[in-house]
Amino acid sequence: MRAAELNPDDPTPHINEIWAELDLGYSDDVMQEIWKKITTLDPHHYDAYYAALQYWCAKWRGSEERAMSFAQKAAVGAPLGSLLSALPLIAWYEHRDTDATSADFRSPHLISLVDTALADVAAAPSDHPNTAEVRHLLAYFLTRQKRYDAALGQFRIVDGYVGCLPWKYWTDPAAAYCQWRDRAAHHARQH
Repeated sequence: MRAAELNPDDPTPHINEIWAELDLGYSDDVMQEIWKKITTLDPHHYDAYYAALQYWCAKWRGSEERAMSFAQKAAVGAPLGSLLSALPLIAWYEHRDTDATSADFRSPHLISLVDTALADVAAAPSDHPNTAEVRHLLAYFLTRQKRYDAALGQFRIVDGYVGCLPWKYWTDPAAAYCQWRDRAAHHARQH
C-alpha cells in the first residue's frame, strides 16, 4: 500500500483496505490486523468504525450479533462528539429496518439509542466531516418515533444531501428523503 508508506500516520489507506476486503473476502485475521493498525493511528475514527461495522454485518462477513457487539463496544468507549454512538443505530438499521414495525422504532431501547446519538451529534465539532450523515439517520429515526419536531430540526440542518444512510438504500434516495422530511414537517406543524 503505497499511500500508507507515503503517510504512515494517516489511517485512511487502511480504512480503504477494509472496503476492498468486503469485495475480496479477506479473512477475519487480516481484518483484525488492519483494525489494529487503524486504531493505533486513530482510536475513534468514525469512517474506520463505519467501514468495520459494514464488514461485521451479516450481509458481508459477519452476523447481526457481531455487528451489534462491535457497535455497542465502540459506542461505550467513545468520547462524546466522536459520533460513534450512532453505530448501534446503524447496526440496528442494517439488520432490522426492512422488517421492523412502528412499535419497534418506538421501543425504549431504540429511543435511548437515538437520545444518546443526539447528545453525541450536539457535542461534535462543527467541522466533523460525518455530522450530516448522523443527522440524516437521526432525522429518519426521530420521524419513525413520531418525534416530529426534533426530526424536523435535524432535517433543517442537513437539507439537500441524500447520499447517505438511510436514503441511499432506497431506489430513489431523493424521493425517500423528501417523503420522510415532508412527513416530519406535516406532523410537526400540527403540534
